[in-house]
Amino acid sequence: MANRRQFIKGAAGLALMSSASSLWCSRAAAASVDELVAAAKAAGQTKVVVAIGGGVYLDTLKELFFDPFAAETGIETAFVSGSYSERIASLRAMSETNTMQWDIVATTNDSVRSPELVDYTEDLGDCSELSNVVSEGIDGSCLGNAVLFDAAGSVLAYDESAFPKGGMKSWADFWDVEAFPGPRALPNYGSPWYVLGAALLADGVEPKDVYPLDLDRAFKKLDELRPNIVAWWTSGDQSQQLFRTKEVVATMVWNGRAVKLREEGFPISIVWNGAMFDATALAVTKGAPHAIAAKAVLNYLYTRPQAHAEHAKRLNYAPPNKHLGDFLDDDFESTLVTAHLPTTVKADPVWLAENRQKLIERWTVWISG
Repeated sequence: MANRRQFIKGAAGLALMSSASSLWCSRAAAASVDELVAAAKAAGQTKVVVAIGGGVYLDTLKELFFDPFAAETGIETAFVSGSYSERIASLRAMSETNTMQWDIVATTNDSVRSPELVDYTEDLGDCSELSNVVSEGIDGSCLGNAVLFDAAGSVLAYDESAFPKGGMKSWADFWDVEAFPGPRALPNYGSPWYVLGAALLADGVEPKDVYPLDLDRAFKKLDELRPNIVAWWTSGDQSQQLFRTKEVVATMVWNGRAVKLREEGFPISIVWNGAMFDATALAVTKGAPHAIAAKAVLNYLYTRPQAHAEHAKRLNYAPPNKHLGDFLDDDFESTLVTAHLPTTVKADPVWLAENRQKLIERWTVWISG
């Protein structure tokens, strides 16, 4: 409970939004953003290019955060969408050719210390320049070369109609194609350690012992399931569509996407047991053409807690503003990863930084085989 209360600090309901408008942006927060905006404009920086995911996720971010930022500051925001792997490849290419066109790139908390991101993103230190990250963010919001934005869980989700006698309860069940027959899907968007972690859980490893990853054991377990994997999804939209078109009976999927399917009336069940903790991180690219304006954006994102609450309500991800809980009811907690932290698996970013390249190389060979 203590851990999740770092994210969810109260329950007053969204009805409070109209009566607590002073929390949208404190005077101190506004001044901090204003200072960066003024410095950006003095440097001729009136645009910020953000490389991030697309679809409903981006639409929501634009409505709640980026469009209001542009309207209030006069600094335009533009977006480049694509898969995680596409973003990293483009980031590396632009960095190595000194042709950086992006200002902010979206990554993940477990990848932020990887060599390509450390080398190609600006060191933010303790985020002292981003005062709102320090004052308004939850513990751990400053990641050194990035800031936390929202947290989720990569959960096991299955189509209830495929299993009328009872569905899956663990990754071991996901691997059990005799007891739970039907085509499966798994993600392939640049973070294969989530899939490898699930394979180890399916093979009997305890959540606390998943890291360091035993790659030989994990790939051997994946070999068993491979004939039953009909799709390797690369975007959240695709993961949902696989259910809508009845192409799969189960997959690993981001919890927000699974909840949205359920809200559409799709008979989907979500298994939090063994979910992989995941969080978006936003970094300023090294050599960003509008670096000061980019920092103004990051600082602005940590204000306006009602917007964070609305973001959580729409997407079921847990944004980092520590006042978020003042605008959510108790029941809503169960839809957020922060209500299930004891049963989730957290990646070891230090181990990943040291082993990520060989892991991805081995994954690339395996997935292409």
